[in-house]
Parts: sequence; C-alpha cells; structure tokens
Amino acid sequence: METTNLTPDKVNTLLQEVETLKQQNQEVSQAGFELISAQTKLQSLLHNASDGIITFAPDGTVETFNIAAQHIFGYSEGEIVTRKIPDLIPCPDWVEDNVGAYIRYFISSRASDEIPLLGKHRMGFDVLLYVSTGQSSDHDTVLFDDEGDDIDPFAEEIDPFANDEESDNEETANSIVCFFRDITLDKKLEKELEDHKYALDLAAGVIVRDKDFRVIDINDNFCQMLGRNRDDFIGEQFIQSKFGGNVIDDVRLQQRREFLSDGNPWVGEACFLNKHHEQTWFTESSTPFLDDDNIPYQYLSILVNITDRKLAEEEIKQHRDNLQTLVDEQTHDITLAKEAAEAAQKEAEQARKSAEEANHAKSEFLANMSHELRTPMHGIISFTNFGLKRAQKQVLDPADRDKFLRFFTNIQTSSRRLMGLLDNLLDLAKLESGKMTYRFQLADLMQLVESIGTEFSAKLNEHKLIFSIMPVTFSTSLSCDPGKISQVLGNLISNAIKFSEEGKNITVSLEQITVDNRHAIELSIADQGVGIPNDELKTVFDKFIQSSNTKTNAGGTGLGLAICQEMIQGHHGKIWAEQNTDGGTTFKFILPIQQES
Repeated sequence: METTNLTPDKVNTLLQEVETLKQQNQEVSQAGFELISAQTKLQSLLHNASDGIITFAPDGTVETFNIAAQHIFGYSEGEIVTRKIPDLIPCPDWVEDNVGAYIRYFISSRASDEIPLLGKHRMGFDVLLYVSTGQSSDHDTVLFDDEGDDIDPFAEEIDPFANDEESDNEETANSIVCFFRDITLDKKLEKELEDHKYALDLAAGVIVRDKDFRVIDINDNFCQMLGRNRDDFIGEQFIQSKFGGNVIDDVRLQQRREFLSDGNPWVGEACFLNKHHEQTWFTESSTPFLDDDNIPYQYLSILVNITDRKLAEEEIKQHRDNLQTLVDEQTHDITLAKEAAEAAQKEAEQARKSAEEANHAKSEFLANMSHELRTPMHGIISFTNFGLKRAQKQVLDPADRDKFLRFFTNIQTSSRRLMGLLDNLLDLAKLESGKMTYRFQLADLMQLVESIGTEFSAKLNEHKLIFSIMPVTFSTSLSCDPGKISQVLGNLISNAIKFSEEGKNITVSLEQITVDNRHAIELSIADQGVGIPNDELKTVFDKFIQSSNTKTNAGGTGLGLAICQEMIQGHHGKIWAEQNTDGGTTFKFILPIQQES
C-alpha cells in the first residue's frame, strides 16, 4: 500500500493554496458581475440617449433602434427592425446592399460638417440630420471618434462605386453604429433669421457696437444712405461727430450712453452727415445684449431714414418765421402779405401731409418689424421654458445644474423683456397709424380692478405691499373695451409696484362724477413711491419720456404711459398725474359711462 508523506508544513501549504484559489474565484465572479452591470448601464444610456442611435448590418438590415431614433423617424423599434435603413435614409441606386459604404462616403466627402443628411419620416416628410458613425465588433465598440467627423472611422479610403467583398459575407462583417441628431427645426430657424436679417438690411440701417461703443459692424444699406464707405465707421465711438454732424450736445450723448450701459433699450433721433456734408436724420432704436451677469457686451442699433420728414418740419418752421417777419416788416402791404401767407399756408399744408405720410410709413415699419420679430422671440421663449424644465429633471452635478438654470433664467428674463418692448412698439404703431380697434361693451370697472389686483397678488406679496380697493355705493358699470382698460390698469398698477418700497400702500378708489353734463367715473391709483417732480407730471405721458426720479432705477422705454393716454383718449376720456402730499404719485383717469355713438 502506497502512503503519502504529509507533513504539517505540506498541509499548511495546501490549505493556503486552497484559500488563494477561493479568493481568486470570488474576484473573478465580482469582475464578471461588474462587467455585466456596466454593459447593462451602457445599453440603458444608449437606449435613452438624446441622439438617435441605430445599429445595422452592412446590407442595411436594422438591428437596434433607440428611443430618440423612434422620435426622429416615427417608427417603433418593433416596426423598424423588420425593415432596412434605406427606408429611413434614401440612398442612391449604386448603393445596392452596401448602406454602410454610402454613409461613410457621405461623411468623408461632404464639404462641411454643417451639411445635413436627408432622412425620411414615417409620415413622408423630410428630416435634416447631423450624422456620425462607429463600428462594433466582437472585441470592442467604437461609438465616437475623438479626431472629429472629418476622419474616416474605418481608416480606409472609400470608393462608393467599388464592390465591398467583406460586406457580402454577413457572418464576418461588423455591425455599423450611426448617431443621428434632428436639426430640421434648427435649419428652419436659421433660414427665418436669415430672411429677417435680409429684410432688415433692405429696409433700415444697422450698426453693431462693442461694450465700449466702438463700431464693429455696419450694414451696406446704412453706408449707401450716407454715400460713405464702411471703413469710415469701423472702430469709431461717436460716429455722429466724426464728420461734424452731431447735433446732440455732449451731455445728452453721455446720458444716452449711460442709459444703454445700464441695460436699457433706447429709442430716439440721430443725425449724421452724408458725403456731401448734408444732414441725414434717422430714428434710432438701440438694444443692449447682456451677458450672464446682465452686463452689456454689445449694442445693436436699427436706423430708419426720416430726413424727408425733418426737412418738411424745417420748411414749416421756415414758413412760419417768414410769416412772422412779414407781420413785422411788411405791414404796409397787406395784400402782398396775404398772398404770401396763403402761398406759405399751402406749402405748409403740403409739407404737413408729407410729414404725416413719413410718420405713417415709420409706424407701418415699426408694426411690421415688431410683428416679424415676435415670431422668433416666441420660439426663443418656448425653447427656454423647455430647457428650464429639462434641466430641472436631469440628474446633474449641483454646480452644473445651478449653472444651466442660471443661463436659461437669464435668457428667459431678457427674452420676456424684449418681447414686452416689441408689444409696446406694436401697440404704439397701431395707435399712430389708426389701426387700433376698440370693442365697446358693458363692463364692470370695479370687477376689472379686482381682476388686475388678483393678477398682481404674487408680485404685491413679493414686494410686501398693501393693496386696497375702496368700497363704492354706486354702480360701476360702463361702456368700454375691457381688454384695453385692463391693459391701462395693469400698466399703472405695475408702475406703482415697481416704484414703491416694501410696506407701502397702493390704494384704488372710484368716484361718480359729471363732466360736461355727462355721467362719468373717475378712477384713482395712489402710491407712496418715489414720486414725480411737479414739472414732469405732464411730460411723462409723452412717447419715450421717463421721469428723472425713475428712469435710472427701473429701466423701461417710456412707452407705457403714452400708450395708456392713447387708449383712454380712444374712450373719449382723460388721464393725468398728481403729486401726493405725503409722498408718491396718484394717477387718475375719467371714463364716460356711455360712449358717443
């Protein structure tokens, strides 16, 4: 009988080897589990990626089809795996079954990464796609190429007309991975913006300035209107004064610059000299572009030529001066003075008509441009809201999440502010051109006030303001356009909130009165804010004018009160402002109970 000599040392050695094998077995099992978990996570990420991801055999048979691809092409995964990728990507006749070669050829031969691949949605319409590729094998999967899309992912020169022998052998061929991004809407928005820019370039002058107000770009139309070269303006700060044509004094010019530097849009008149050193007048609308910290980094100015109108106004003034000189120097010849006066009056009337036509053309332009700019602005606001919602739902690092939310919030605030300016310009253009319509009906003025108060309740609470509506003992029903009166009430209450400190009162009261033997209602909105100087109580209702007590703090364009005045006058009423004895301002307006037929 054979015996084994097992010494204690040999036993201990064998036991240690057993323990080592057990430990290695556990490590291998753990590594296998982690590999399976990583593969599962990778599959989940790819399936739920924001880009469409499709894998297919070289002959075009679809193998996998993630959720984003389903949204792009309109097919479910179950529907598309029974089809071939030419159903999604229309291919030339020479492709036959080698779809992979066609897509590689498209990527390598395109002149620019911006050139999209044309796809076809299940409903039959075209989709524009940004495409990149990778190739999977038994050993690894290439998903993205770090060297960029201009490099062939297969490291070989592609001949689209050559036969690919390897693709004919499906058992040895590798699957192809394609990444698609739908850029249809992006291209459409780019086209719309290009069209708008083209229309703007034809209709007006455009100047772009940097943060130091130096000109960095200027369109050809503006140069043509002045008969000057683009190089005359590039790099200059005060291009109005370069040729001695600045009729605005240095103080007002500096005030305008400070106003824009605070992030406020500015609208007014500007004068330049053409190549013949003749004055050329424009209405100028300047808008600051703000960075993430709400600091202007660029300024865009749109200029409309109003020289004809200014010349007509000057001609009227000259005729009036001539007439005055004839009441002073030619009193001995009344007949001659009368004939001159009649001739001057006719010329003045013609000049007035010309000025009205020029003003009407300006109003039409503002209305059209405001309407056209609102369309892309609605798109910007909608996509900003969508981005905010998506950023709030994404699982991100807190710092990245806060940064994304701050970026989208800044875009949203600036977009809404610009949309408010466009709405005011559109209303003003309608009022000036006589296209503002009023739909009079019986409405309760007290209910309109209560409704506006409810609408502003959140902002009132935010500013800790006390909003009160005094009770009445009479009927507050009258004939009006409820929408227009609500707009007036909203503007006045918004101003009261904007210029009042925390803890102050805003009080609304209604009184039944008689004006010119007609029954009417007088409404007052009293605040305890910064107030308006006595000599500015009338001018604050002029277009583009703001009170000196408010314009440096809250921004704005000076259009709100002007629009309120136009709407109240459209109701055959009256609006004005008064100083309060205990500080602040009271805005009042009167509306007749019955409108004139």
